[in-house]
Amino acid sequence: MERSSLSPLSRAPALAPGDVVAGYFARRPPATERGTLLLPGAPRIYALLGGTSDARLTIRRRTSDVLPRVGFIGPTTKIAHLEHGDAILFGLRLRTTSWASLFGGDLSRFTDRVVPLSAIDLSAPPLVCDPGGDPAAAFAPWLAARLAAASDRDRLSQRLIDVIDADPRTSVAEVAAALRITPQQLSVACLHGFGLPPKRLLMLRRFLRVLRRILPDPTATGRVLWQAGYVDHSHFAKDCRRFLDMSLQGFRQRIGDADDLA
Repeated sequence: MERSSLSPLSRAPALAPGDVVAGYFARRPPATERGTLLLPGAPRIYALLGGTSDARLTIRRRTSDVLPRVGFIGPTTKIAHLEHGDAILFGLRLRTTSWASLFGGDLSRFTDRVVPLSAIDLSAPPLVCDPGGDPAAAFAPWLAARLAAASDRDRLSQRLIDVIDADPRTSVAEVAAALRITPQQLSVACLHGFGLPPKRLLMLRRFLRVLRRILPDPTATGRVLWQAGYVDHSHFAKDCRRFLDMSLQGFRQRIGDADDLA
């Protein structure tokens, strides 16, 4: 059987901000005394404003060096803790499928890492953050410049995510077959486009989909777990330990009213 190419088949419509940004966040003292928790998953871009303390990021019990004031946090495989003391934190969460269109290259180089934004975007304009302003406004000039220089949207990444989301019980082999590519090509596509191997991407995407649904509605747990392809509660509890390093109950207690979750 002939295998399809990994390159886009034709030119797609121009990218808009909503195509690449999943959401914005802003954390201001004193509400940030405990720092900010970042759920595992897609990359984030942040800027630190003011403050006298050195900001650091802890992932997998490994704490980073002092963070750059404007940085790129690659995809994270576990929950991360960003301690920014008395600095104001502005940030945006990229959509899962944004990397290839915005930057290109191998995203797995930045998995669980933080680098200055200028390391991946040499022409990035400076971010101007108003302490009382909207984070979307702070990132608007950078985003406009990046979108103007962006390549076409990455169709393979979008098709891959569509296949995964269509059936939470799908396997890596079934995803490759649906995309008409080899398992080896799928592995390369996942590492380059999402920073994760295929199996980890499937597991993490299923877990986050469930977590976001049951956090606001604890009574929906059983139904949501079954719909997402989990065998039982213990199956989901294992993923909580895998991705959050704690139980679901411990996570609920940790985030409280979710003011420190981004």
